Amino acid sequence: MKTQITILAAAFAASVLTACSSVATFDYDTASSPMAVFKDVKVPKKTVAVVPFLDQRDTKYYDATQAKQAAAHPAGDHGSFLYGFIPLMPAGFVEKEKPELSKGFVSLKRFEFDVEKDLADAAYASLTESGLFTKVTRADSVETADADYVWRGKVTNTYYGGNMYSYCLTYLVSPVFWVLGAPSGTSENQLWIKYELIDRKTGDVVWNYDFRGRDYITHWIYARIGKDTSLYPELMRQGMNNALWVLSQKLPVLDK
Repeated sequence: MKTQITILAAAFAASVLTACSSVATFDYDTASSPMAVFKDVKVPKKTVAVVPFLDQRDTKYYDATQAKQAAAHPAGDHGSFLYGFIPLMPAGFVEKEKPELSKGFVSLKRFEFDVEKDLADAAYASLTESGLFTKVTRADSVETADADYVWRGKVTNTYYGGNMYSYCLTYLVSPVFWVLGAPSGTSENQLWIKYELIDRKTGDVVWNYDFRGRDYITHWIYARIGKDTSLYPELMRQGMNNALWVLSQKLPVLDK
């Protein structure tokens, strides 16, 4: 009986490691918190255009002010879930600097994410809902925008970290704990963005807001399968809500 259980557990572990075939996308509509709306804030009648965000995740390797970030999140992918087959290892793990460029998450195969477009789309949705501007449009660049202001984001970090628990017993045994309800792993998502409001006529940045968010999710084989990257929309919603609240206090001043 013990032999059969071990064989079944090993087969189950192998299936978990190789059969993750789901593909996730960045979907701003899945964020659970509502978009901020400012009905009682007196703001000037101004328009804003959203341009594609800037992917600046590589700047940390030559910008001295980001040296700590570069040390904490080195380039590329690191780790392996296969470490969980080594006795006394508590988990296999992976780290991804750009999660959309590689396969293999805790319970997900691939993440489709266009940093420049998807985050700009999300910003457009939040700005439209906020009521802080009389009109929100899209533009390809600051120069081609037909608006009083331009909204832009500079993305410097989209780190993903995942752990698949082996409980120091290797994946040959740990699936027994998973079946009994123990967590099978965790996923961490980080999102760092500097939001900027640009005066379209002068090209000057008249306001900016730095957002650095991180959160994690615990996986069970009975729940949250395929949710490895589900926190990126949540973090973006949090960042936009925070930024727009601060901006709502500044807009009347900026208009003078």
